Amino acid sequence: MRNKFVVWSLVFTMLISSLFLSIGTPATVSAAGGTNLTLGKNITASGQSQTYGPNNIKDSNQGTYWESTNNAFPQWIQVDLGTNTSIDQVVLKLPAGWEARTQTLAVQGSQDGSAFTDIVGSKGYVFNPTVNGNGVTINFTSISTRFVRLQVTGNTGWPAAQLAEFEIYGTGGTPPTTGMYQAESAALSGGAKVNTDHVGFSGTGFVDGYWSLGATTAFTVNVPESGSHGVTLKYANAGGNTASVSIYVNGSKIRQTLLPNLANWDTWSTKAETLILNAGNNTVAYKYDSGDNGNINLDQIVVEPVTTAPSPDLTITGLSWSPSSPVESSSITLNATVKNNGSAGSAATTVNFYLNNTLAGTAPVTALAAGASATVSLNAGTKSAGTYTVSAKVDENNTIVEQNDSNNSYTNSSSLNVNAVASADLTGTVSWSPGNPVANSAVTFTVNLKNQGNLSSASGSHGITVALKNSTGSTVQTLNGAYNGTLAAGASVNVVMPGTWTAVNGSYTVTTTVAADVNEVTAKQGNNVSTANLAVYSSRGASMPYKRYDTEDATRGGGATIQSAPTFDQALTASEASGQRYIALPSNGSYLQWTVRQGEGGAGVTMRFTMPDSASGMGLNGALDVYVNGTKAKTVSLTSYYSWQYFNSDHPADAPGGGRPLFRFDEVHWKLDTPLQSGDTIRIQKNNGDTLEYGVDFIEIEPVPIAIARPSNSISVADHGAVPNDGGDDLAAFDAAVLAAVASSKTLYIPAGTFHLGNMWKVGSVSKMIDDITIVGAGVWHTNLQFTNASAASGGISLRVKGKLDFSHIYMNSNLRSRYDQNAIYKGFMDNFGSKSKVHNVWVEHFECGFWVGDYAHTPAIIANELIIENSRIRNNLADGINFAQGTSNSSVLNSSVRNNGDDGLAVWTSNVNGAPAGVNNTFSFNTIENNWRAAAIAFFGGSGHKATHNMIIDTVGGSGFRMNTVFPGYHFQNNTGILVSDTTMINSGTSKDLYNGERGAIDLEASNGSIKNVTFTNIDILNTQRSAVQFGYGGGFENIVFNNININGTGLDGIQTSRFSSPHPGAAIYTYTGNGAATFNNLTTSNIAHPNKYFIQSGFNLIIQ
Repeated sequence: MRNKFVVWSLVFTMLISSLFLSIGTPATVSAAGGTNLTLGKNITASGQSQTYGPNNIKDSNQGTYWESTNNAFPQWIQVDLGTNTSIDQVVLKLPAGWEARTQTLAVQGSQDGSAFTDIVGSKGYVFNPTVNGNGVTINFTSISTRFVRLQVTGNTGWPAAQLAEFEIYGTGGTPPTTGMYQAESAALSGGAKVNTDHVGFSGTGFVDGYWSLGATTAFTVNVPESGSHGVTLKYANAGGNTASVSIYVNGSKIRQTLLPNLANWDTWSTKAETLILNAGNNTVAYKYDSGDNGNINLDQIVVEPVTTAPSPDLTITGLSWSPSSPVESSSITLNATVKNNGSAGSAATTVNFYLNNTLAGTAPVTALAAGASATVSLNAGTKSAGTYTVSAKVDENNTIVEQNDSNNSYTNSSSLNVNAVASADLTGTVSWSPGNPVANSAVTFTVNLKNQGNLSSASGSHGITVALKNSTGSTVQTLNGAYNGTLAAGASVNVVMPGTWTAVNGSYTVTTTVAADVNEVTAKQGNNVSTANLAVYSSRGASMPYKRYDTEDATRGGGATIQSAPTFDQALTASEASGQRYIALPSNGSYLQWTVRQGEGGAGVTMRFTMPDSASGMGLNGALDVYVNGTKAKTVSLTSYYSWQYFNSDHPADAPGGGRPLFRFDEVHWKLDTPLQSGDTIRIQKNNGDTLEYGVDFIEIEPVPIAIARPSNSISVADHGAVPNDGGDDLAAFDAAVLAAVASSKTLYIPAGTFHLGNMWKVGSVSKMIDDITIVGAGVWHTNLQFTNASAASGGISLRVKGKLDFSHIYMNSNLRSRYDQNAIYKGFMDNFGSKSKVHNVWVEHFECGFWVGDYAHTPAIIANELIIENSRIRNNLADGINFAQGTSNSSVLNSSVRNNGDDGLAVWTSNVNGAPAGVNNTFSFNTIENNWRAAAIAFFGGSGHKATHNMIIDTVGGSGFRMNTVFPGYHFQNNTGILVSDTTMINSGTSKDLYNGERGAIDLEASNGSIKNVTFTNIDILNTQRSAVQFGYGGGFENIVFNNININGTGLDGIQTSRFSSPHPGAAIYTYTGNGAATFNNLTTSNIAHPNKYFIQSGFNLIIQ
């Protein structure tokens, strides 16, 4: 979990800023005259803190700001004006409501971006919210320069340089006339930036950044005469496929241009266009637009004088269909009239027809002489009843160079109306009870039979069949039923299927088939069969496809030894192992071995292991060998690069000497060439001859499903240049594929293989959020995303989805190994998750957090609602597994493995940044949370209506099984009407040594800033607690806290009696270090309690046991 206290200081600053803004601000600074030359220019800086990037100084929004790296003066920020420009004034602004401060800075200039001289020497400038709207104006004698830099050496308000707006004014420059225009001198925006890391460019550099949607290079060109001009772009493209960007002239999109792939990034080529320009100044822009794939470098353009060469101009003049009033059974023909309005003939091309903006088909159009027309037709087949917009686009791929590409599309002003055919139309929708069955429960099925046609059904029996198939496709049960009688048009009836099914753990497909009715025409029978997915979970914990083989199941030899920590001593690595035991492999030939149990096996193996850190904290590399039935099957590479964090209080460090070590175990998984069968042996053995001691905690074995094939109607990242297993950066291809999938409303498919992503994958943007998108891989054992950049804010997936997301069947890993002082901003998934989204069947490890669900970019914050995270593996992350923040509501984490995370495994943090509301009605159910090495397995920090049910919590060294507190900023429990924790087992939870060396209960309730109220715990088993089972603390108060059917067996197993909160004491069944509050226990069972009085209660706390 990110540092909540740091966040609170930022929240406070924004609240104060909002307060001043609501009161009203004094008149702001204005320039002496002219245009702010900073707008649209390339901005760079010495560094940034968190998300406060340098481009905020040119967005004309005084509420956003750049903040440099903290505690590291001097710092700088600079503007590249693109060419030598005459300037005489800069205006600097901070957010209007910020408190007064003095920043010491110099204004500097440079011709080349390297050698800077002072324009105005260093001095202190006072920013005051009551004077000039917290702005400063610096005037100076006019000077011509290209780069303008602020060198900041001090700030009395914060240990960093801070700036909301950096405005530059002067007389500017006069654009050159017809000729050569360098890209580095153009106006750059949307991520486009100057670079010099390839050879062969002209001028002082070239422009890259075209992996970011919206990247734009805008040339201001001056021509003496209006008309058609040749414009030739010099570019580089080594992305592996033909690249595309869009050309805009004076703000209007003219066409998409295609740029063929070249040998490498040091090879340059040209692409000529004919563009119509006005006499005088024009803007010619190359933009990575929606529908492009970008990933190019731009060097220059050359503009030729006006040419009178003739060229074609294709347009569509009419669009029709036949029959004019079709019904659902009609075959529909679409007709488009194409005309060449140009001055030259056009080559043959195509027309694309669209119904409701979805491609209906493509038809060829012949070559057309100037002025000629032709009608082309497409047989679009039959369509469902409804209303359709009809449009067409000629030469959509821009294979023909035309006078104007902006007139190639046409939409009929009238809609195509397809009328329903006279027919009954029977459909069946299945449901089951209970809605979330657990193993061994009796399940009944009901089918809602509906006639959605416009004729009544016939009388008599209407047969219905419900069939259940397991994950292998085998039918496990079939139920047959029927409805007798006529079903009127629009009517529906519930049919209870005879019989029941005894649930078994697993995933099932439920197929419902309704017999065709005699009044149902063939065209209406396609929906008589429907499918639904049914998951059956364990009664507690996640139902996963693997089987665990633990230390106690293994035989060992060759010098292998058992390492244990029976008192949970955190100085021992075994304290973090499963059951506090693992097997060490100290020397060559040492091994441990298991025999595959009856009915188990598979080709997929996951191993939890430990190995030493390096002195630098960057980890060591090693390997262990895998033997199957005595024959070597594989050498598995291992590393401690990801593991080992060191704590002095709650601040993690990355190298030895930073404090108490934790996160000493990690995982690796592999596929065997031949699946393991029952009775096979699998051995893990050290053979590599190094001096390292390895430790193995357990292995898990599972079948590997076949790879998921590319769905129909999908876009593949391979279509846009992503190449699996080649080691190249595929991010640009992924970005382009997202744009194409969104534009075409198609599924995005990521095929089998390993894909490297060199930075954060941004699915949508803050300013251009995505409505709906489905992203699917080939499976967690097949599709592997590796985020290769280890720097802060340089990996993971940033979602900007306002509609529905479905993301599934992908494994994700990264090179992150540091929390960067809790500012990594490097989550597996983060930001905007939309509404009713689902992320399922993903495997996420080695990020800052697995999921951080919260919007910090919009005001008010856009909440995630009805999000489901299901059937997933969230493991080995530096902080939280999954955190529902920023108003996330009505959302669930279901049937997932959450393991070895460095903060709360599953949490609801009701933060209120950017006006986010309190999160309500979130659910964590049927999850297994293991080996958390900090905080708690499950945590609620505020809100109302949450549920944590049917979970299994095991081995939470250094923290609690379940916790609630009112410590962190945001909403607490003041409006809580009821929170439920039920049907949960907690084993080896609680601690005497959290990161503050204090004790935490297996259930830990901490009311430090306000009360905790209206919470019910039911059917809880608390086993082998390190210290106390249930703990209440601080003076905020406890109201209506009820425990029903609680079994506590074993407390005080660590043997520690010292206390941070009270007098020394052994672990109790119930412990309070507050006298404010009450709790009621109904049907409490206790055994093996270390405290002689069983309960250790501070005077004033009302403990009721009945």
